[in-house]
Amino acid sequence: MLSIGRFAKLVNVSPRTVRFYESIGLISSVSRGENNYRYYDNSLVQIFYKIEELQSLGFSLEEIKQILQLTNGNLTQSLQKKLSEVTADIKNFELRKERLEKLLSVSHKIELKKSINETERKQYMDAIKEEIVNALTEKYGSVSQEQLKYLNRDVAIYGTPQKQEFFEAIKKCVKFAKDHNLKLGPGRGSSPSSMVLHAIGFNDIDPSLHQLFPERISTMVNPDFHIDVEFERGQEFVDYCREISSGLSYGQINAFKMPLIDIVNNVHKAIGMEIDYQSIADDSDIVLNHFRKAEIEKIFLFDLSENALVMKYENLLPEYLGLNRITEYLKRQRIDSFRDVVNITALWRPHSSEIVERLQRYALAKEKPYRYNFLTPELQKSLEPNYGLVIYHEDIIRIMAEYTGWDFERCNRLRRDMQFNESNVNLAELAEFKKTVPQEVSTLLLQENPWAFCQPHAIAFARFTKQTAVLKSLYKEIYFREITLWEQKNGFVWDDIGIKIKGVSLLQS
Repeated sequence: MLSIGRFAKLVNVSPRTVRFYESIGLISSVSRGENNYRYYDNSLVQIFYKIEELQSLGFSLEEIKQILQLTNGNLTQSLQKKLSEVTADIKNFELRKERLEKLLSVSHKIELKKSINETERKQYMDAIKEEIVNALTEKYGSVSQEQLKYLNRDVAIYGTPQKQEFFEAIKKCVKFAKDHNLKLGPGRGSSPSSMVLHAIGFNDIDPSLHQLFPERISTMVNPDFHIDVEFERGQEFVDYCREISSGLSYGQINAFKMPLIDIVNNVHKAIGMEIDYQSIADDSDIVLNHFRKAEIEKIFLFDLSENALVMKYENLLPEYLGLNRITEYLKRQRIDSFRDVVNITALWRPHSSEIVERLQRYALAKEKPYRYNFLTPELQKSLEPNYGLVIYHEDIIRIMAEYTGWDFERCNRLRRDMQFNESNVNLAELAEFKKTVPQEVSTLLLQENPWAFCQPHAIAFARFTKQTAVLKSLYKEIYFREITLWEQKNGFVWDDIGIKIKGVSLLQS
């Protein structure tokens, strides 16, 4: 009879392992002495060797326990079952390896601008969807039905070789930022409407939460995706995006160095922690109180510096310059929610000569919401966040789709042509639109379309608006100090936004 220490040494395991095996019923001590110590028989040595052998074959401890309780005949049966399982695993791995090799071949063809057949195209599209589902699962823990619905619409956008090449280029740029630990801002323009781009990290906007339309991206003749990166360390990313973009036959990727990203990071360093802005409710007092009190100094998109690049680009329209006009406007109305703030930034634009009139109209709508009684109840409900007004491109598209029966992509294409390329509008399609849509609905859309704004862009840039409001609420002195220090060091103003003027922006060089 052996003590636990001597027995453990004999079978080359720790006494703790011996106790554990005994606790789960793999072995049992033969007896206990008067001192209540465990004692083990030499016959258990062979059992330990068998346990070690079965573990090396891939059996779990629970399976080994069952095997040890069986006769030799059943042991053979168990081994045959395990062999079948291992054989099946090998076959599955071989099939997976073959599939990955095919997908890698297709991916190389796309990068080299070689043609692919329909089978290869389908394989690639299925792979994109699988990749995005896995990324969303990792990000959220699970994928909702609403996210899957958006993803099914979104993946179709990348159905041509040119667009697949563009997607691969975007992935490379995002990977470069991650590998170099660079902070990015949300993608601009229509890109936040894509679940695919959200999943791979190009933006942090979940489009399913805001009812955005991924089909808007597919109507772009040559999409120009803009994304912001931290300023002082961002030049390498800007150059990398420019290099990747230069080789594309479809689409462009432009990165801009953004001062505000650095300033927010510097505040976080100063306070010794990174603020989780998403955990702060959009409609909390911390976020909204500044707008309710019309105290908007150093609030992004509300307080624009006179010498900011965007102001130079927009020729300093008098009605936009300075804080006075927007401050007076905010004093005369109530702020109900953060969506209210987003709407105001969508209306408050330098290039619009009707800023004041549009904002006054919006203020009145909050007192007495607009009711277009000729619209369906569903459409009127969809406009409730805007107090009944048509403010966004998405509102135009939704109304067009309701009355024409067209898909969102076709509706957006006509909307874009009517807004930007009136001389190139498909006259037959425009005639069909006017014939199909009731006169009062058509009049409303034609009247509002020139002034409608890009909702994905408004929602994406509102992330910066919220961050600055939170910092001003919680750490105003530090936030203002970091702005001053950064401007003195770098020579740009805190709210500079990368704008391409004659093909280049100062924030790209």
